[in-house]
Amino acid sequence: MKQLFLIIQPAIFLFIVGACQNSGDSTGQLVDLGKDFEEMLDVPTTEQPSNFQSEDFENPLSNQRMLIKRGTLEFESVQLENDYQKIRNFLPHFNAYLESENFSNNDYSSTYQLRIKVPVAQFESLMDTLSSVGKRTTNKSSNAEDVTRSFRDLKATIESKKALENRYRELLSKATQVKDMLEIERNLNDLRNEIEGYEGRFRTLQTDINYSTINLYFFQLKDQKQGLEPSFFNRLTKAFQGGWDLFIWLLLALVRLWPIGVLGVFIWMAIMMLKRKNKSKI
Repeated sequence: MKQLFLIIQPAIFLFIVGACQNSGDSTGQLVDLGKDFEEMLDVPTTEQPSNFQSEDFENPLSNQRMLIKRGTLEFESVQLENDYQKIRNFLPHFNAYLESENFSNNDYSSTYQLRIKVPVAQFESLMDTLSSVGKRTTNKSSNAEDVTRSFRDLKATIESKKALENRYRELLSKATQVKDMLEIERNLNDLRNEIEGYEGRFRTLQTDINYSTINLYFFQLKDQKQGLEPSFFNRLTKAFQGGWDLFIWLLLALVRLWPIGVLGVFIWMAIMMLKRKNKSKI
């Protein structure tokens, strides 16, 4: 019996040691998870590893300077509506479209104000074509704003936020404590709202880079000579209007003089009474 105990004693010792090691590994895994989560919260988002890859943020101009081109054009038109329709018709040939338009009219001129969006590759061609539409160009200018740094900074921020989001999701899949899970989900929701805001700004900036803006003003002057020398019908109309205005003025003047009229009536009545008395004496 003693010899049997000596034989199985090493096996029992090895079993106890293996069980202790497995327990230690499981506890260590939980400790490492909590440690990873705490370290993740302490690391700034800009220092997180970047593994962001998305086709939504690919840009054909990624190796060039990022420019936002804007142009302003103003010209005088001889036939305003015809020029307006002409512009509307040839915009599709440049893959351009009207973003907004406004028409105004006064005693001196009629004016259209158009805001046109056009692909950056067609910007110069459309500007030259628009310049040839009117009678004479009164103003033409263009400028380019360099937004390369803003573009790259915004893209890097999104990549960093995406990497942090992926890390949070990894921690969430490993978390076993309810407290840790709730904390990670709260941070994920806040981070997702930030990412959506940055992505919206990025898309707007990318659209401004890919599509240039042209502010177009064209106007038609009214016939001032005709205004200085009105036609016979206009002069006749003004004459009737003048006569009516004079009649109204006289009527109002008589109304204002009503006390004098009343006094004149009393004087006339007094004179008539005196004449009657004189006749009766004779």
